[in-house]
Amino acid sequence: MKRTDQKSGAWQFRQEHRKGVFFVLAVICLMGAMTFVGMSVDLGMITVTKTRMQAAADAAALAAAQEIVVAVRDASWDSESGLDMDAVQTAAAADARAMAVYVADINGFYLDPNVDVTLGRRLLAGDGVSYTESWGTGPFNCVKVDIRKTNANAEAPDAKLRLIFAPMAGERTQSITTTATAFIESRDIVCTLDYSSSMNDDSCMSTATINRLTKASVEANLDAIWNALVDSDVRFSNDSDTKKFPSTGFGSLNSAVGTTNNSSSLNAIIALGLYTPEQNYYDDWSLNTSGSDYYYTAADGYQYRRYTQGTYNGQLRRAAANSTSWTTVDETTAPGYFPRIEESAIPFPQEGKSSSTGLRLGKPSVATSKSRWLAYADYVRTNSNLNNQGYRYKYGYRTLMVYLMESRFSNSQSEDLWRAPCYPFHGMKMGMDTFCQFMTDLSYGDNIGLVDYAVEARIESGLTEDGADATVNLGTDLMSTRYQDINTIQKHKQAGHYSSNTATGDGIAKGIELLNSNGRYGAQKAILLMTDGQPNIYPTGFSLPSDWDWNTLLDYDDNGTADYTTSNMASQYALYQAKLAADQDIVIHTLCVGAGADTALLRAIAKISGGYDIIVPAGTSVAAQELLLREAFGVLAGQVPPARLVVAPE
Repeated sequence: MKRTDQKSGAWQFRQEHRKGVFFVLAVICLMGAMTFVGMSVDLGMITVTKTRMQAAADAAALAAAQEIVVAVRDASWDSESGLDMDAVQTAAAADARAMAVYVADINGFYLDPNVDVTLGRRLLAGDGVSYTESWGTGPFNCVKVDIRKTNANAEAPDAKLRLIFAPMAGERTQSITTTATAFIESRDIVCTLDYSSSMNDDSCMSTATINRLTKASVEANLDAIWNALVDSDVRFSNDSDTKKFPSTGFGSLNSAVGTTNNSSSLNAIIALGLYTPEQNYYDDWSLNTSGSDYYYTAADGYQYRRYTQGTYNGQLRRAAANSTSWTTVDETTAPGYFPRIEESAIPFPQEGKSSSTGLRLGKPSVATSKSRWLAYADYVRTNSNLNNQGYRYKYGYRTLMVYLMESRFSNSQSEDLWRAPCYPFHGMKMGMDTFCQFMTDLSYGDNIGLVDYAVEARIESGLTEDGADATVNLGTDLMSTRYQDINTIQKHKQAGHYSSNTATGDGIAKGIELLNSNGRYGAQKAILLMTDGQPNIYPTGFSLPSDWDWNTLLDYDDNGTADYTTSNMASQYALYQAKLAADQDIVIHTLCVGAGADTALLRAIAKISGGYDIIVPAGTSVAAQELLLREAFGVLAGQVPPARLVVAPE
């Protein structure tokens, strides 16, 4: 029994000892649990803080980059100095930094604008997917914002995050940094331009043009066209000694107003010295009574006789008045003798081109020049617009310029009209010049291409035309940053360059085709559509699809009813192409100029695709019109996309 009690006491001791171990283990476990909870709380706080900082960085970067967007969109083109991109970028950079600081501050975080806001360039590479970045160099289209909590000074606005439980493990603060980058994406823009012959209308003498621009303004523009052609000093391709447009004019066609002659076409060009018919030896001589020898009485009183038979056959002899004594004379010195006059003509000042080779035909022959001068004379005699403005029968520089623009407008007929300021076409060319210069100065990696349309549309791939003073070969760079090459191509075009009419729908279709074949995957795609008229060409058999819904597509004010409809098939085709563009996320910006432009249609095209529509008023002068067109093209060049964030790869 005693042993049993001893065992029982030992057992009791061991049980009490084990109770102490459990207490210690419990304390250790509790401390571990508390540490784990503390770490979880601190980690959660770090995560929440970092999430807030990232959101603030994203917002600050977007807002800062949008300041650059606003600055570029508001950038103004000056008629004398052009676009001062350096000034635009300097102001945009300052605004971007200030905006980033402001947005970070309202979200409760500190930014040092000179350290935490970095500006640079982010350009889409040729593969359309990857990007190249460079920091600190402009022109800026990219903003990186770093929000930091890394300062060891606990009182600093960017102090490290103070932890709650971590001090138990020796960590009192945590450094956190977040970064966000926002940029303006690159664009692929197709400039789709109206090359119809109506783009000469503001330089011609229609009643509508005169009423709008005044007769004096149109006359001044016609004089400028003539002077430009004279100043170009262009020569015939096969006769470098002969000027096409001499400053002295052509015969009696030697003034702006012109020489008046109301004769028939043939007599008029003869009287003006534009054409001289052939004159034979005997044209001013009379046959004798036997119908053989020719007689002519000269101013010197002598009678001249050309023998056609007998002993003196082929000779020229003369006799004094009332004398029968004839003596042989030297034909080249005989008073009153007029040698044979060959048919001749002043060369018509445009060569034209071969329809098969596209090469210039050379200085027009006598027969060709006669034919063209006759056509010009007939135009001056019969054209109602010239008659209404008092220019009927007036053969001068002004009527000749109108004739070329109205009747021989294509480059295959008049190869030099691209050299002259014919409106509104010249205003459009100067607008495109501004556009290309804007894109050059902007240097955001935007690609552009060129499509023109008249009877049909075409994608321009270079400049190889005979008679141009430059050559361009775009090769595979139909969409590229070769802005000045595109500019060179378009500057060598003229209204009605290929044909007349206005195939607006086909112009949009070719623009879509070019973007689909040569556009980049990561670029915003846009078409800049310009016209001065109304569509009048569409494919045979075209009709709108059965599911076409005017009320859905063109309800501007959301009242359930379309604000624009049309029954014109050519206009419907243009709208249909605009819808196809919108379905492919292609934005169409429209620009229409002049009193004849269908502004309602162009607005509808822009609305369907979410683009801008700009109307350039007809204006009171061609100079004012050119300025407005330059400004309009500058505005469209500056319509860069809204800023967006760079998404970090997962």
